[in-house]
Amino acid sequence: MSNPRKRPDQSYRTFFELVGGNISTAVADARTYQEERKRAEALAEIGRAKTAFFSNISYGFRTPLTLILGPLKAMLERVRSSAAVGREELQLADRNGMRLLKLVNALLEAARVLPHRSRFQSAMERAGLEFVIDCPPLPEPAYVDREMWEKIILNLVSNAFFSIPQ
Repeated sequence: MSNPRKRPDQSYRTFFELVGGNISTAVADARTYQEERKRAEALAEIGRAKTAFFSNISYGFRTPLTLILGPLKAMLERVRSSAAVGREELQLADRNGMRLLKLVNALLEAARVLPHRSRFQSAMERAGLEFVIDCPPLPEPAYVDREMWEKIILNLVSNAFFSIPQ
């Protein structure tokens, strides 16, 4: 497209080259953004699938484990009151069952935490924020319930994100 009142000299051509370059860059940026968005959506879907898997497998282990441990505990109570044979084996089975239950509960708790972490990461990226933990060592140990501490921190971070105007 040319101007009938302007001769297509070098400055005119340079102008069109600059306009064309800017349009080309804008289109490339839009495509890159779209590809990144698709990648982020795919990663979020993988995260959701992983969370669902961990939740399902945890509940799947937990139910039969609870059904095993209940009668085992009842047997242990009966055996403790007498000098029955097999008490050590029952105690060993009970300890190992309790270890397995703790692992399953930890897996279930991790599955609950995963969606919050991925949600925070994508929210930080959208807001252009960087997550930095600046926590100098305490002068003495602090004894806390790790699960409750994590819930408190997740709650605070969640409240902070949802108080930011979108």
